[in-house]
Amino acid sequence: MSSPTTIDITPNPRILRVLGEIPFHPWQCMAELVDNSLDAFAKARRIGKPVEDARIDILWSDENVAAPKRTLEVVDNGWGMGIDSITDAVRAGYSSNDPTSSLGLFGMGFNIATARLGETTVFLSARAEDDQWTGVEIDFDTLAKKQAFAASVISQDKVGNERGGTKVQVSRLREGVYRHLREKGRDLKRTLEDVYAPILRDGAVSIFVNGTALNPRRYCVWGKERFVVRRSKKTPARIPIDRDLGSALFDVERNQYLAGALEAVHRARMESGEDLPAGIIERPRRLHGWIGIQRHADPNDFGLDFVRNGRKILIKNKSLFSWENPLTGESILEYPIELGTTQGGRIVGELHVDYLIPTYQKNDFDRTEAAWSETVLAIRGVGPMLPRRRESFGYPQSADAPLAQLVNAYRRLDPGTKNLAIAPATAKEWRVAFYKGDDQYATDDKWWRAAKETDREKADQGAGTAGEVDQGTKASDDPDSYGPSAVTSTSAQPTVQPIKDSSTLDWLLQNSQEIASLSGEYRYGKTSPLKVHAHEMSKGAQMKRDGEKVAAGFFQDANECDFFYDPQHPLLRDFPLSARDLLTLYVAEKLKARDNIKDLAAVFEGLYRTKFSDSRIERITLQERADRIVEDIRSGMVEHLAAKATDVLEFVHEASGEVEDTIGKLFGEPDLIGPFQQRIPAAIRVLDYVPPRTLARLVERFPEDLLDDKLFRVPFSGISFGDEKATTRARGEAKKKLLSYLEDAIALTSGGMSRASKDELGRASYSLSFLERMLVG
Repeated sequence: MSSPTTIDITPNPRILRVLGEIPFHPWQCMAELVDNSLDAFAKARRIGKPVEDARIDILWSDENVAAPKRTLEVVDNGWGMGIDSITDAVRAGYSSNDPTSSLGLFGMGFNIATARLGETTVFLSARAEDDQWTGVEIDFDTLAKKQAFAASVISQDKVGNERGGTKVQVSRLREGVYRHLREKGRDLKRTLEDVYAPILRDGAVSIFVNGTALNPRRYCVWGKERFVVRRSKKTPARIPIDRDLGSALFDVERNQYLAGALEAVHRARMESGEDLPAGIIERPRRLHGWIGIQRHADPNDFGLDFVRNGRKILIKNKSLFSWENPLTGESILEYPIELGTTQGGRIVGELHVDYLIPTYQKNDFDRTEAAWSETVLAIRGVGPMLPRRRESFGYPQSADAPLAQLVNAYRRLDPGTKNLAIAPATAKEWRVAFYKGDDQYATDDKWWRAAKETDREKADQGAGTAGEVDQGTKASDDPDSYGPSAVTSTSAQPTVQPIKDSSTLDWLLQNSQEIASLSGEYRYGKTSPLKVHAHEMSKGAQMKRDGEKVAAGFFQDANECDFFYDPQHPLLRDFPLSARDLLTLYVAEKLKARDNIKDLAAVFEGLYRTKFSDSRIERITLQERADRIVEDIRSGMVEHLAAKATDVLEFVHEASGEVEDTIGKLFGEPDLIGPFQQRIPAAIRVLDYVPPRTLARLVERFPEDLLDDKLFRVPFSGISFGDEKATTRARGEAKKKLLSYLEDAIALTSGGMSRASKDELGRASYSLSFLERMLVG
């Protein structure tokens, strides 16, 4: 008897149940079925037969249905298909889709999704001209018992005005699936709104979950006309990307690009006039989209979205924010660093990468393909993104790739227009309003106004006078122009007629401007909030009550409130009180009375903790701020003291203890130890490693190289009197003032304030604020 030349390796039908063990989340299962419908609609558009009012419905039974009879359905109103196409659609491993333009890829998505959801699947389809729905029923138990892939053909009469389309119904749901649908239905809906946001924005297809339409998740980003300036370079808050990465040869059958050597062979044949083999195509690779700055920071809610054929594959991906050291293989996080664990990041983006190859779960791409590496290179550039690290590895200091530009320009989160940021607590509150669809938070106008108000507050603290806020009427503004120079002269203000007796609400509204950063909802506990509009009185407008000037006023109509304050009133001008203190007191009193709360202080504390958590004087937060400022001073000193490198290095060596500490930190850069000890000018980079106290000594020793708007906005050489001693004293006072602030920052970075009192930390907080304003750029 001769040996067989082939054997039958048809799998046992139980393989279909095994597919249900592949880890897919319920939303991924639904998405696989939705993808099939979207591909059908897209194919209809390509052949010139678009479906009018194209719609996909995801439906599951309510809790009134007995558990054994609960179902999950995905239904579309497409053109439908015949029995032959239905047979192919449910066959494991079969796919008629072109992997370059379709969402479905491997021919297994349908089987994995349905097996993961339940034990029985009914697939029905009908065309407009059909009288019935026709399809198949796949029952895993029945298939396993028959030991054959033989599904029953079934049919159902059309009901009412049903035109046609496709229905997939899964019953005998797996344990935990229905509970997940019931408990996590809202989260599932939000996930699908995010995954299909590009398709939903396009409007060609509507998707509904239990009758509720999905709306595309929006990006809460600054407008493309906003920008910041760093070292005289303008970096927009939104950078468009459109890069042609060239074409590559692609094997449609294997769903992969040809290896380099094989592609070269086919390229050579093409040049000689030969046609490509069947199944091999030349595939264009276009990277397009944008990356930008979110209006709020968050430890998790940021990152880049990668979209393939309209569906997001990677969502809020953060892998491009790290750089892999080619020498050690170590992955080094480059963004966010400052306040990354407490406040998080805010770089987001939507990148369309139709040419990349997704994994079978459609939650990542094949990162071994050259196309992925080229995409990463186009977005984040070659080498590290941070200047000092680039320099230490021999790269040009300036990184021009889009992501590198944003990382370096928007690393800081200090509120104000200089960093395009508002107070974190306010940003969190407004973020919620934005995603709820509140129109007043949709554009960035209100956010921009809040950032400008912060500029004005900082200018007031520095100059001791209050200035008018530019309400952001211009499409674009230079952040360097804000601060004291933005104060409007009193001569430009309209003459305000004094009002006798008590100021009316209408008059107050006409003689004030709303302050966005103080306005919003104020709540205590679970009761309904008070919606407050805060207003600052215009210069010269004096608020009165019974003929007396008052610092603040509060008007309430149900839950709508208006709060007014006069920054020029002695109470706010001469005492350590702020407008938010008075506002919180008013709101606390109103809520106490309305909700019959016994303790006014408890309400006041609750409001303050919720609305103004950013003002909390906390050592760890202050230390993070101080670390960031000291790092900025280090990098600035390397630049401004380079011309005197030899003298600087000699000066550093005058303190042997500081030299020892410095060498201890240079073990990661051993090549720098020798030049540092030999005082070679190139070793000026050692200032990145010297102890913080060395920085203070350098300011003391080289003020003419660091002050006078070089590293610090502090006058020094320009101070000159006829009396030389008077000049020396005045310059010494200017330097002493700067050093007093710097010493507080150094104390924080060195852990010297671990047991500091609230007053000491408060002083340190003011010192950091002054240092931030003094630093150039």
